Amino acid sequence: MKRVFWVLMLLVSLLIANADAGRAQTGKKSADIESEVRQVFDKWSTALTRGDKKTYLDTFWNSPRLVIRVASGEWRGIDAYRKRIEAAQLPPGNPTDYRKVEVVALSSDAAVVTYERPAPGQANATAGEALIFRGTVVFTRTADGWKIAAWHAHSVSEKSS
Repeated sequence: MKRVFWVLMLLVSLLIANADAGRAQTGKKSADIESEVRQVFDKWSTALTRGDKKTYLDTFWNSPRLVIRVASGEWRGIDAYRKRIEAAQLPPGNPTDYRKVEVVALSSDAAVVTYERPAPGQANATAGEALIFRGTVVFTRTADGWKIAAWHAHSVSEKSS
């Protein structure tokens, strides 16, 4: 009976040690994923604000299942969105305009980024309000690296304090 007790204690100890090691590795993996995704997000936001259409479009998932919902527009599939971007002028801005950027790894192949940025030229100084964009970007890991699979952004009024 004592032998069974000690064998069970040994197994429980090994299971606990293994679970702790797994949690530490998961935390490291999440941090690595979040760092990788942040690099692609920064590449995307820099290309957008500098008008670099090629780099900007290269950050998107090359799929008919891509979904973009920005302001009052919606595009499904990379081909539809590519046509839209090639015919448009990208909005001016500065990569440092992005604030409250948060990256969350959902798995080894998916992550979400949320952010805010001021809308260009939308300040209403007399009312103490500014128009800002709030966005959510969903990233997926592909054979070509991390890519944007979905993007939603909308504008809201922000009152200055």
